[in-house]
Amino acid sequence: MVALKMFSPRKQATYNERQHAISGTVALPSHRLVRPTAAWPSPVRIEESRMRLLPACLGLLLPLASAAIVLGDPPSTSPESAIEIDLELKFKLRIKTPGNSANQVPATQTKPKVPLYAERLRPQFHFSARQWTTHQLNPAIRSKPPHGGEEGWLNDPNGLVYYKGEWHLFANGAGSYWVHAVSPDLVHWTELPPKLRRDDQLGNTASGSAVVDWHNTSGFGTDKARALLAFFTGWKNKVQCMAYSVDRGRTWTKDALNPILAHADRDPKVFWYEPDQKWVMVLYGPPNRSYLFFGSKDLRTWEKLSTFPDMFECPDLFTLPLDGDKEQLKWVLSDGNGSYVIGHFDGTRFHTEQKKAALDYGFNFYATQTWSDVPQEDGRRVQMAWMRGGKYPDMPFNQQLTFPCVLKLRTVGDEIRLCRYPVQEIARLYGKEHQWENVTVSPGNDLLAGIQGDLFDIEIEFDPGQSSALGFKIHGHDVQYTTKTEHVVSCRTHKMYVKRKDGRIQMRLLVDRTSIEVFVNHGEISAANCILPIKDGPPPKLYVNSGDAVIKSLKVRELTSIWRKTDGK
Repeated sequence: MVALKMFSPRKQATYNERQHAISGTVALPSHRLVRPTAAWPSPVRIEESRMRLLPACLGLLLPLASAAIVLGDPPSTSPESAIEIDLELKFKLRIKTPGNSANQVPATQTKPKVPLYAERLRPQFHFSARQWTTHQLNPAIRSKPPHGGEEGWLNDPNGLVYYKGEWHLFANGAGSYWVHAVSPDLVHWTELPPKLRRDDQLGNTASGSAVVDWHNTSGFGTDKARALLAFFTGWKNKVQCMAYSVDRGRTWTKDALNPILAHADRDPKVFWYEPDQKWVMVLYGPPNRSYLFFGSKDLRTWEKLSTFPDMFECPDLFTLPLDGDKEQLKWVLSDGNGSYVIGHFDGTRFHTEQKKAALDYGFNFYATQTWSDVPQEDGRRVQMAWMRGGKYPDMPFNQQLTFPCVLKLRTVGDEIRLCRYPVQEIARLYGKEHQWENVTVSPGNDLLAGIQGDLFDIEIEFDPGQSSALGFKIHGHDVQYTTKTEHVVSCRTHKMYVKRKDGRIQMRLLVDRTSIEVFVNHGEISAANCILPIKDGPPPKLYVNSGDAVIKSLKVRELTSIWRKTDGK
């Protein structure tokens, strides 16, 4: 192991806890990599004899006298080459590589086995997180800590907010901060360095929400820029906290008066309630799996308004027009697994008009959230969820999110149903398209024969006719409609019962490398499922059983990756 020395005009490093500012210079042998010999403790305060690099930067403790630190290959073969790494949190580390020495010790290289986003099990149009200190492949499923605890992990989507042409996506990352990505079109994402890192006072940064402070209630905004506000749970004492950004979400400052609400428990959803000119917070907490409603005029003093029972984690509350009629606005209250209640909210209490219902029937759908502050000219309510429980062995990432979907309220029979359907921007990924109309298919007649690939958007409308079942086999998994019982099963999910319309069934499948999302009858029912594809498995297949079926329309669109070759470089 190579010892490192700290060179600085001052005898010791300095650290400003508020601004996360550190400075110093480290000397390294050229063409060598040094690694830690053991796991370092959780974040500590800077002391006279040591300094700590923040976890999402280099993640290690660096004593002033000597230390071990993970770094990639030197950028140059020059004996005196130097690089400067901007760790974004106002920390600049200058690394010098002096000439070779007889005392240098070779070490393992960090060059990735495959390029970032090209890993075998990496989702190609569903969002997943990257690592920031290394791209090296490593086991992704670990027993400790229980929720990832390492770069590349993500779970609950948080802080979904639109501002100045960008869709901001945050998600819990590594159990301690928020992953952050932005997109101009809800399809192509650029992941930015992690935000809202843990600190000693509040602990890990847990789930929450984000808004634009258009009225500058917080006082953080300026004449040139409105403040983005993020609300999150400080996990140490499960208190509710606020942070703000005035540079389009690139940097964030935690409010000096945190916590803004000491009430436990978690997942604050905050929105502006225009009729009363106030902020409303919906919070999951005791007693008995309930949502707690709070109100505030100034974001500092919160008054408890009411309680709503039988809801669990990750609250969301928003309005939608019924059947597209803006004169018939309904409020939708949803919980972690996407279950929802339709009713109305009077600024104090939520009143139920219809019993609780399921939104998604898949095994991998949790922590749903929708975007706030979408422009009126767009008008959509867009949702994402965590595809909880997927397996990605030997990958440098863990977990993925659902593809963004538009939510609509539609009358189905004698009830109102919340429907979800992929955003239209998916068309930007379309490659080659295969299309059929008014075709009768018999057992053994596979229309998809000859189609290769692993990324598809498939739409089909069919009359099951005399067939007992019609389905697709993709990546070794079945999506099948059974005629007698009128239900759809996707990847062994719960049965989804559907009624034919004019004798027909409409289905849509979004097929990625490690997931299949199914939408039936334009989103009246959906199922999000993670899969492990069969390596070098058979191409996609369409089949019917025990009789003919009539395909009214079938479109198979091959998709391109959302990740550009330059991403991550």
